Amino acid sequence: MRRPPAPAVPPSRAHLCLRALLLSATFVLPVVFMKGKSVTEDEIAHLPAGYSYLRTGRIVLNPMHPPLVKEICALPLLFLGLDMPVDRDTLPANAADVTYQRKFGGDFLVQPGRDRAIFWGRVPAVLLSVALAMVVAKWAAELWGPAGGTLALFLYAFDPTINAHAQLVTTDLGFALFATLFLHQLRRYLREPRRVRLIASGAALGLALGAKFSALVLVPLAAVLLFAVAWIGDGADGIDEGGSRPHSIGSAQRGRPRRIASACGTILALAAVAYLVLWLVYLCPADPLFYLRGLRTLGEDNDPRYLNFLMGEFRPGRWPAYLTIAWLVKTPLPSLILIAAAVTLAVRGTRSGWIDELFVAAPPLVLLAAYSLFAAPSGIRYLIPCFPFLFVFAARAAVTASRAASLALSALLTWYVVEFAAISPDQLSYFNQIAGGPSGGVRWLDESNVDWGQGLIQLRSYLDDHPLERYRLCCFGCLDPGSYGLDGEPILVSGLLSPPPGTLILSAHCVARARAWLAQRHGEGPGNWLAHQAPTAIVGHAYYVYEIGR
Repeated sequence: MRRPPAPAVPPSRAHLCLRALLLSATFVLPVVFMKGKSVTEDEIAHLPAGYSYLRTGRIVLNPMHPPLVKEICALPLLFLGLDMPVDRDTLPANAADVTYQRKFGGDFLVQPGRDRAIFWGRVPAVLLSVALAMVVAKWAAELWGPAGGTLALFLYAFDPTINAHAQLVTTDLGFALFATLFLHQLRRYLREPRRVRLIASGAALGLALGAKFSALVLVPLAAVLLFAVAWIGDGADGIDEGGSRPHSIGSAQRGRPRRIASACGTILALAAVAYLVLWLVYLCPADPLFYLRGLRTLGEDNDPRYLNFLMGEFRPGRWPAYLTIAWLVKTPLPSLILIAAAVTLAVRGTRSGWIDELFVAAPPLVLLAAYSLFAAPSGIRYLIPCFPFLFVFAARAAVTASRAASLALSALLTWYVVEFAAISPDQLSYFNQIAGGPSGGVRWLDESNVDWGQGLIQLRSYLDDHPLERYRLCCFGCLDPGSYGLDGEPILVSGLLSPPPGTLILSAHCVARARAWLAQRHGEGPGNWLAHQAPTAIVGHAYYVYEIGR
């Protein structure tokens, strides 16, 4: 059954109450969890850089990432009386270097009041997540009615990856918000071409470009979507696509040449508004090519010789299958099942008009392809902008009237919440049953998929309860452990191939890499000590404690 966009049926009181609870959870849960999480690798650069932008009015530090999310998250820090070691005139010539920005960030985040600064810097990130949740619910409700909006919001609120990154000052979730908002507003403009919708869409595009350079893929994507609508027309599948007006791009009352000309005009208008917003985000620079200047620095913090890790193998450079595998093992099985069910329903005919389907299905596929083919494999976080579209797509499962289907949906959502609760408060380290659960994650992935430096506070609490006179510490992506009161002797992953006797505390990233190196050298033989020795404790799903005998 083909169906036009769902009529504007007001949600029932039950739906409104449930949505209020889900939005509250979207805010409260990350705020509660992030209090116990230490600074992660990207936050060391992003939060101090954002503060420097606001204090100096110059976008110099961390130029390989656009400034918007960093600026938003640094806003509360202006009211905390923090020290700023440099000003507009004393920023050094090498301030854009990765080495300097990491030192600057490390020095900035060890000053008194650090924990307060980190907490308040993360609160805007949580608010961005709440805003994205609202957009997801609204879009799904427009397509699938009140139940669809509630289901999409439910999937969003209890997704481990979304929750984990809502707690952090990073760019991926902010990009996801503005990319989703841009395409949602553009779709609404096509249905009802008002000037305010066009301006809102262009502004959202500018904000997306100001959040992450990856947003550039939205420009050709939007152009293809607009030209597809102009070429085919919005009535091509025999239904009225949401009651579009005669002067809309896809109106059958206009000839194809006029529709294509209208699409070209729309693209130019979007570009003009986006550029103005982007110029404001960059604090009104004099150089009109400011964005290209930042784009040229993209990838400066990536080492092309770095060996990426996946399923026990190492490989430099791009790895096309990486993100797909990461998504399959780090997404809860109930969510995967619902997406598969939604695909089945769409094939069988439970779908909206072709334009709506295209606007929901094309973005995640295009983003996945772009990241897989052109980006270094750095974690499932790159796919966060795909998640909102997947939740909207999966929400069509709510339109089924079958009692058996409703019971199955209830069972899946219960399972979904149980998965979320079981990993709390360590959502960053979540892995589903395909990977063997969170403890099996180190066999599949490393870096921000398992540990990004977030577990030092939990490790300190563990050592307060289990004091050690001496231990060796292998950590990844974290602030100086000494700033958290951890005085372990540092040990590198290479030192784990033949570790000295004593207590070892290893981050999950280090365990993943050491396991793979040992397996390549020794197979499952006695030399592969990690294959035969279980940890005495696992702290926060991020740190593994081992006792090595003589």
